[in-house]
Amino acid sequence: MKLIKNTLKLAVVTLIFVLNSTNASAQMPTSYEIGSITSDHCVSIDTSKPLAEFYQIDIAALNFATETDAKKLFGYISNNRLTYIVDFPNHVAYLKVHADRTQFPQDVIWWNDYIQGLCSNQ
Repeated sequence: MKLIKNTLKLAVVTLIFVLNSTNASAQMPTSYEIGSITSDHCVSIDTSKPLAEFYQIDIAALNFATETDAKKLFGYISNNRLTYIVDFPNHVAYLKVHADRTQFPQDVIWWNDYIQGLCSNQ
């Protein structure tokens, strides 16, 4: 009986993992606009292009000691309108802009100002 319970638990955990992995990869695009980040941890997006849903940010120059350090920083500036996903082995972070979560549609300049308003040095 205990073997059956353990096997069932393992099957459920495996199923949850597979579903989450499939769902996460289905939501990530194959191409991104480019964002940037300063040494002061200020993210910006290119205001000369239309607003994109996803941006890729090179974080190699920040020299995070650990993946936890990187996730901690980006977790601090993530919120209901902005989601950051850290890919530590590849030294990049991905920004997802939730443009549908503002009361009225906003342009790329508004979004860039909003993102920069979250800088840790402000």
